[in-house]
Amino acid sequence: MRIPFSRWPHSGPVRRGLYYAMLEGAVVGGMFVCLEAWMVPLVQERLHAATFVIGLLTLIPQIGFILLSPFSSAMIRRLGGNKPAALTMCWWQVALLAALILPLHGQGQPWAVPLAVALICAFGLTGVVAGPAWVGWVSGFVPRPVSGRYQARRMRLFNVTKLGFAALFAGIAQWLPVTQGAWGLQLIIAIAVLSRLASLWCLQQQPVIERAPSRRPMSSRSAEAATGLGGFLRTLTTTDIGRWTLVWASFQGGVMVAGPFFASYMIAAPAAGGLGLEPFAYSLLLYASVISRILFYPLAGRMVDLFGARAVMRVSFLGIFLLPVVWATTTSLPLLLLNEIFAGLVWGCAEIAIGSLLFASHPDPDRRAELVGYFNTVSAACMGLGTLLGTLLIDLVPPILGSHYHTIFLLSVALRIPGLILALRWMPGLRQLHPEEGRQLLGSLPGVEVVSSFGRGLAGLFRRPLD
Repeated sequence: MRIPFSRWPHSGPVRRGLYYAMLEGAVVGGMFVCLEAWMVPLVQERLHAATFVIGLLTLIPQIGFILLSPFSSAMIRRLGGNKPAALTMCWWQVALLAALILPLHGQGQPWAVPLAVALICAFGLTGVVAGPAWVGWVSGFVPRPVSGRYQARRMRLFNVTKLGFAALFAGIAQWLPVTQGAWGLQLIIAIAVLSRLASLWCLQQQPVIERAPSRRPMSSRSAEAATGLGGFLRTLTTTDIGRWTLVWASFQGGVMVAGPFFASYMIAAPAAGGLGLEPFAYSLLLYASVISRILFYPLAGRMVDLFGARAVMRVSFLGIFLLPVVWATTTSLPLLLLNEIFAGLVWGCAEIAIGSLLFASHPDPDRRAELVGYFNTVSAACMGLGTLLGTLLIDLVPPILGSHYHTIFLLSVALRIPGLILALRWMPGLRQLHPEEGRQLLGSLPGVEVVSSFGRGLAGLFRRPLD
């Protein structure tokens, strides 16, 4: 008999862990909305920083990931394991967010922009430890055959609450404009701090559960990845985790040529080549893809579990490849909104697919965290190169249709081609468990939604993979 959602915490450590993981995904949305949507206005509109500084907000953390990710597993061990390490990084995030009130109220001071950039970048660097530790910890109680659907359910709840926070923050910015004072952004940052504190409480309730060894290998060559960063790099082309890393990293390198500048483009004045959007229009366009994710995450999870992460990622990359073309060729808000709705679908599928691959990267949680750290190192290196290229060129490229942003967007399209080719021709998949084993595990996980009617309608778009 299926146990109701409200009774999950009382149904054993696995179900309790899943319950609090979902609850944490709901309450942490405020922090992510603050970081995603309001750090660029803080630096660009409130502190009047140059355009290239926006690129530094992404580039500096990426360089840090390249240098520090090889040591993430050692740092996790030094902090006491996956759960203590993740919680420690969350406390650091609270402190860094709270400290942003200093540059926020220091407009015009020579130290304000450097301090704001340092705090934002330091926040990003907490992911060097927090990401691998969280994956190594939480993946211990998520059964792999249903991890796609479970992640989709959690991400759907996460994005629903993000929309609520986004609307709240847009209302605050409309009431207390960023360009007219610091109090609007201060209120947004305060809510983000409370959001992270609430998520910290949820994280503390989650148990540490070691995943039982699978009767079959989790993937054909994942467990063969050599130890140490050097060994990982030498086996990039011969192990599954290595090839997943190369595909994802090479594609993201092209994405990040333009990635840091979409928000800047939305709020920049038309005379500077931007759209000049007001807070509500800015938030609507920024979070149209979130609405789309909410609608399509269940389908994405179902497709990953039915057809494999490889097949889903291939189709997703085809869609992501074309997204900047619309940004570069039109300033019509309705068309851009439609493009972002489509972006939510394809990026949501790609996120669920890569999450499932990383959850299955190794049966041992410590090795899994180590491999995720190496994955982050290579990904950050490619993304850093893309961001550096975009940052160097943003003020130098000739304008297309009146905007240098459009030129960067089209350059990003061209540089996504290598990653797309690798995804279509070279990316390995996961070895599936026996169907009966998968059905038994699926039945043991309460609350997993199977979107059967919607999924059947789109099933023809996917080729049944060999994995």
